[in-house]
Amino acid sequence: MDSPPLDAQSSFPPPTGLALASLVLGIAAVGLSFLIIGVLSGIIGLVLGLVYLSKKRGPTGMARWGVGLSIFGILASLGFFALYYYSFKSMGLGLGSVGSATTINVTVGSVSPLPASPSPLKSNLLWTASMPGAMGMCAGDWPGGGSPSVLVAVGTSLHVLDFAGHEKSIMGLPESFTSIECGRDSTGPLLLGYSPWGGRAAVMNPSGKTIWTPRAITGLDGAHWGDVDGNGNDDLVLGMNGFGGLALYSSDVKKLWSAGLANVWNQAIIPPSSNRPAMILATDAGGSVNIFDKTGTRLNILHPATGYYAEMAAGATESNAVQILGFSGTTVEAFDLAGKPAWITSALTLAPNGRPGAVLGDFGGDGAKEWAFVDGGGDMVLATASGQKACAIAGQNRIQGLAVGRRPGQGDLLLVLDAGMVRAYSFSH
Repeated sequence: MDSPPLDAQSSFPPPTGLALASLVLGIAAVGLSFLIIGVLSGIIGLVLGLVYLSKKRGPTGMARWGVGLSIFGILASLGFFALYYYSFKSMGLGLGSVGSATTINVTVGSVSPLPASPSPLKSNLLWTASMPGAMGMCAGDWPGGGSPSVLVAVGTSLHVLDFAGHEKSIMGLPESFTSIECGRDSTGPLLLGYSPWGGRAAVMNPSGKTIWTPRAITGLDGAHWGDVDGNGNDDLVLGMNGFGGLALYSSDVKKLWSAGLANVWNQAIIPPSSNRPAMILATDAGGSVNIFDKTGTRLNILHPATGYYAEMAAGATESNAVQILGFSGTTVEAFDLAGKPAWITSALTLAPNGRPGAVLGDFGGDGAKEWAFVDGGGDMVLATASGQKACAIAGQNRIQGLAVGRRPGQGDLLLVLDAGMVRAYSFSH
């Protein structure tokens, strides 16, 4: 059989592998434009698409789309890089509602063990509950009616325990969550579930129905409940990855405000009290703690003199004064809203979005507040606001989460999630 003439052969469509690769890389360049890999994908996609088009053979639609998307991805990446550069140059001051914000460097002393408290607390292991595969834990009034519960997320199931460690019920979850937190609105209790760096969170009611799905295109770094208005209804703060920023929503899903921040690692809401207004705090890509009022006006930006704050916790001490704990490398530093240091000591090394961080509770039942966190030696430490060690529980360096079980009229429970085991501690003088 004779071979077709050369010009007929040239009309046969050649393999479209280069065109397909260009298209895939172009799509990746657009989707990852907020990361350095986005511009790299765009450059490679552009080169492959141009190589295919230079052959002047076969269909060109796929390659043209690949080239176009690659160029768009490269330009978008350059835009993000410009925004990142501007953010770091301005230390976050030019991207949100700033007001009269001031920038304060937190300077603390050398790291040393905390001195012993003159009024120490003794730990008592009340109970343990085996929860293989557990990833998230919290405590709260669930499913309502004033009955405090321990909630544990195991895959797509929520296990509800009472404060004696007995399982009360099991509820389905829409997906597997590594972080859960109880809140409430006018209809009753709510459960927030999310996984850091995921694309969305979920808010559920006690019947298991998902009533709201907050989304984050660039990834969700964290989310927390807190009553900003003091009306008994919790608001929700969302911290996004990349340049998604910080946003506050009311319990009826109304967006109250947003602020431009990069990589909002950790967040906290401080409800109002008789001697101070509500505040929202968040760490960012620069390793700083940003402080906002309830309207979204930035009040202060606290920078560590050395190091980088990613994990952060904040709460009201017994005098209703706000204290902040910033984790920086292998240390934890306590300071107030003006950046005035209180103490510093060693801490478990935490990556951004690391767990377990710290929780604040009245563990002694005497009205005083103590921070619970894991120190550099792997001990669970209870530290007073003034920086005295009230208690230490050894062998806690593997824990996945911490929670406080509020017990009005008596000391709070310290709840620890450790490798599929929930442990409940009480404390006494």
